[in-house]
Amino acid sequence: MSKAIKQNLADSKKMSAELFCLTYGAMVTEMLKDYEDPKDVTVQLDKMGFNMGTRLADDFLAKNANVPRCVDTRQIADVLCRNAIPCYLGVSATASSWSSGDREFVITLESNPLTELVQVPPNLVSAGLSYSQMIAGAIRGALEAVHFKVYASAADSGANTEIRIRFDQVLKDSLPAGEDD
Repeated sequence: MSKAIKQNLADSKKMSAELFCLTYGAMVTEMLKDYEDPKDVTVQLDKMGFNMGTRLADDFLAKNANVPRCVDTRQIADVLCRNAIPCYLGVSATASSWSSGDREFVITLESNPLTELVQVPPNLVSAGLSYSQMIAGAIRGALEAVHFKVYASAADSGANTEIRIRFDQVLKDSLPAGEDD
């Protein structure tokens, strides 16, 4: 591939990321006008992320057939940080702050594409707005799609975004009433 084509491809990806960031910011602004309470906006961002995550799980598994089945939270964190987050957000992530028993951990995004062009007013954060909650909701939805019930919350702290994930349970497959195995 020629150098000019590679440069144009990189420029278009950067423009797409910036457009996404600005569109997300405009959406959150409109939600703040509609809901008035920042906590309600956080709940709605989580729901939207959850719905996206359930669909992204299928897409991720279709594109990454070599990803092994996760059997514990350390494997889940590893797949999220090494594969899923870089694939969909284009940023690196690390898992840390493990609880005793490995039921809770924190994923740190070194740079959050949603917050690159945005500065959230401190009064909204203190009133309960979690600007990046959509990412946490997407992780929660994706994990629920593969039968792991977790709780996820996002907190933006300067240059980093921390997503706290707490494992709740493994969900069992269930058949609709009246159907047998």
